[in-house]
Amino acid sequence: MAGTPNRLGNFNSGAPTRGSRLGVFERRVLLLTVIALCALAALSVQLLRLGVFEHATHSKNVERYLVQRRLLPASRGRILDRRGEVLACDRASWEVSLEYDAITGRWATDMARRDLVGEMGRTAWLEMSPAERTAAILVRQEKFDAQFETIETAVVQAGGFDRAELDARLDAIIARAARESKSRKQALVEREVRLYGDDARLTDIDRERVGAQLEAHVVLEDVSDEVAFNFQRLAEEMPGTVVVEPSTRRAHPWDEIRLQVSRDTFPTPIRSSKDLALQFDGVADHLLGSTRTQVFPEDLAKRPLVDPATGEMRDLGGYRHDHDTIGASGVERRGEDILRGIRGVVERDIEHAQETRIEPINGRDVQLTIDIRLQSRLQALLAPQTGLAKIAQYQRGFDPEGNPRSGPLPVGWELDGAIVVIDVASGEVLAAVSSPTLADGTRMTPERRALEHPEIFRPLEAIYPPGSILKPLVFCAAVAEGVVRVDETVDCRGHFFEDSVDSVRCWIYRPKEGRSTTHGALDGAGALARSCNIYFYTMAARLGPDRLLHWLNAFGLGRSPETGLAITRSNSDGSTRSVGESAGSLPDAQLLQSFREKRDRVSPLLLGIGQGAMTWTPVQAAQSFATLARGGIVLPSRIIRGGESPLPIDLQIPAAAIKAALEGLRASVNESYGTGHHITLEGGVREELFDIPDLAMWGKTGTATAPKFALDGDKDGVAETNVQTDHAWFAGLVAPQGAAPQYAIAVILEHGGSGGKVAGPVAAEVMRALAAEGYLGARAQATAGGVVADSRGAKP
Repeated sequence: MAGTPNRLGNFNSGAPTRGSRLGVFERRVLLLTVIALCALAALSVQLLRLGVFEHATHSKNVERYLVQRRLLPASRGRILDRRGEVLACDRASWEVSLEYDAITGRWATDMARRDLVGEMGRTAWLEMSPAERTAAILVRQEKFDAQFETIETAVVQAGGFDRAELDARLDAIIARAARESKSRKQALVEREVRLYGDDARLTDIDRERVGAQLEAHVVLEDVSDEVAFNFQRLAEEMPGTVVVEPSTRRAHPWDEIRLQVSRDTFPTPIRSSKDLALQFDGVADHLLGSTRTQVFPEDLAKRPLVDPATGEMRDLGGYRHDHDTIGASGVERRGEDILRGIRGVVERDIEHAQETRIEPINGRDVQLTIDIRLQSRLQALLAPQTGLAKIAQYQRGFDPEGNPRSGPLPVGWELDGAIVVIDVASGEVLAAVSSPTLADGTRMTPERRALEHPEIFRPLEAIYPPGSILKPLVFCAAVAEGVVRVDETVDCRGHFFEDSVDSVRCWIYRPKEGRSTTHGALDGAGALARSCNIYFYTMAARLGPDRLLHWLNAFGLGRSPETGLAITRSNSDGSTRSVGESAGSLPDAQLLQSFREKRDRVSPLLLGIGQGAMTWTPVQAAQSFATLARGGIVLPSRIIRGGESPLPIDLQIPAAAIKAALEGLRASVNESYGTGHHITLEGGVREELFDIPDLAMWGKTGTATAPKFALDGDKDGVAETNVQTDHAWFAGLVAPQGAAPQYAIAVILEHGGSGGKVAGPVAAEVMRALAAEGYLGARAQATAGGVVADSRGAKP
């Protein structure tokens, strides 16, 4: 057969030759070589994957079993007052935790298996079928379940709660760990699939355990030494079940106070030569705030101890997923990042029997501007037992026939309120007293708490209409705007409008009661001393609401007082809000426009006497008077020391206006015609309020119309009726005799009525307390009355 040409034009004979084809043997060798190379390549890829790409991951997994870690607690920083007194600190304590495997029952199962293997021998155990092993474990496990039951019973007894509550806590721990495990495994699966696609190895992921499944969980806090010893004994008897560790508990050494209150300077009807022994708690509790152990998602999002994606330790100062100490309110919350320490850690390498230790770093201290001794004295003034914060008949007064006048609240009614003291030179808050305290609230029924709101820190968070204590600000604004001269007089005829004598009146003009008295012609200082409404209606009319509100905002109304206590909290819808201090409020542009559209001629005038659609806090009231004392220089009212403070703002108020305003405030408390000079007792007897030697005093009373008050006469938490009342204000300044004003004071007693009769006596005692604490010179300190002795008792 003839050959056929190939592609190159050559001819093949068609018969096979030795050089033209591989033999069977060669083909087999080649095939085996290819298979071997493929296997080697696969092994090389796997080796590269394990040794390079996944080296870190597998090293960490091995490390989990070969390295034991134990966290060392760090103490939280202290909170100190301005003199270095400790207000909050950590106290050594113990906490009891249950191991996760003990909670889930895995410990009992493992112990039963170990017990059986030890008893039967490993060979006999391996000869049993899986079903036989399971049955044997279930029988033997009952013994270890009973042992753990003794621990749970001890927890219930030591904790003072029932078994159902413990079960609920343990179920919550298991559920939380399950969520964490699910999230972790899902992240690992996504990572494997992303890296290796169809070749991803997912079988080992099911065996992964997260931190919450490997650690003990706290079930008892702040236990005694005796309880801790008992649980430590159980831990030694049953290893792997319970852990007893040293911990800390927040203590407030000044929370509980015992005082001797001198009452020989009180108004005569409640005066006594016998000191009053007082014991109360809750001093500065709003201010200091509290801590919590519950960890919220936002805490973990901000600073987690363990990285949720990798399960590795990320930040030793971070928050544990289930239990930690975190500032919840007040300074504890605001100073969280400063107060919080950084844990230490002990790592023990089991393979090499080596141990490394990183010491914890305790949190830093936070110092306040508050003087806790002064704060305690002022807290005592608002205690119902002193009588100053109660409705008394001398405050109501008597008619010309000597009959007692009635009022919206009964005599003896206890009044809530606030006191603020600010250092004029620095703007620092020396005292911020709120009544009722948080401690008071714990003793109230839920219904009464709903009426009195003890959770509100009144100096910074409660808002009130300013009333007449706003008048010095209005006067300075009018002079600064050039709408009145300092010495210009305004004639008080008792009513502002010619066509109406029953509205927009002066407070002394009450023709329906047979009182048609007027002030006559008054300049600014005289109008302030007498608190003439007509003068300040006139200033409001001349300024107009826009200019008046501009000035009030410059003085601080509608703006944050910048105490340093404001914190931002998240709402459920993702938005945020600021809490901890209030800015108060002023009428907005829409409301002012409605005044014009409705031709409302009254509302704009009421702004001139601190009434209408405006509110402020006691700290803003004291801050504004401090601004006057500085000649119109605005400083923030700081409570936490440290950090940057905003620059002072000069309002450019004419010096003559400041001088006249201070003269009016001086006359208000020092001259017989002043609204803060005296109270009138039964029989028409006048008694001076501020007859305090060696002091220079300035002040302004205020009686501000309050919202309707829900009157709960029998204190059962159910209001019987709503009554119209007034808040009692006093704002003032004080210094050693002959000196410029050094301290600003604001006092409010809610629904108390007359500012002069109700808040005035409290303000006088505040000045005496400042003197007694040495703020007003040696001479004033030597003659000061008030709280004459104090002691404290630590309370966690």
